[in-house]
Parts: sequence; structure tokens; C-alpha cells
Amino acid sequence: MLQIIQQIDQFFLTFIAIPLVFVLLCHFRVFHRERPRIHQVYKLCVVLILIFLIRCFLTQFVFTPVNYPRFVDSRYFPLIEALFYSE
Repeated sequence: MLQIIQQIDQFFLTFIAIPLVFVLLCHFRVFHRERPRIHQVYKLCVVLILIFLIRCFLTQFVFTPVNYPRFVDSRYFPLIEALFYSE
């Protein structure tokens, strides 16, 4: 199960550029956000970018090797370890 989560996380980190490019194209009016379908995709891309930014923040500031002992007793430690401490 943890390997599947790691693969999903790696896929997410690899392909996050696609929503970033889409949001930039919408910002420069290549795609018109007035259409309902484009607007829904735009909102989904913004949510994915926010999740990516939160993950980057957690990686760089919260789940660092210095804080490793704090999370060992946590109930979610296997998930945290799989995402942030395994390579």
C-alpha cells in the first residue's frame, strides 16, 4: 500500500507542470475562463497547485530529518515516512 502511495506522489510531482502551464495560459488569455468547462478545469488546476505548494512546505519545513523523532509516535507515521523520509 505504501509503495502505491509513493508512486502516486511521484506521479504527482512529475506531472504538476501540466496544471501550472494551463493556469499560465488561462492567465494570459489563451484559454477563456468564461466557458464553464474551462473554468472548472482552471479551478481544479489551482487546487492541485495549492496541494503541491503545501507538500513543498511540509517537505522543507515540517517533515525534516531534525523533526523525525517527533513524528515516530504518530498514528500516521507510515504514511508520513513513505512520503517525506523514504527515497
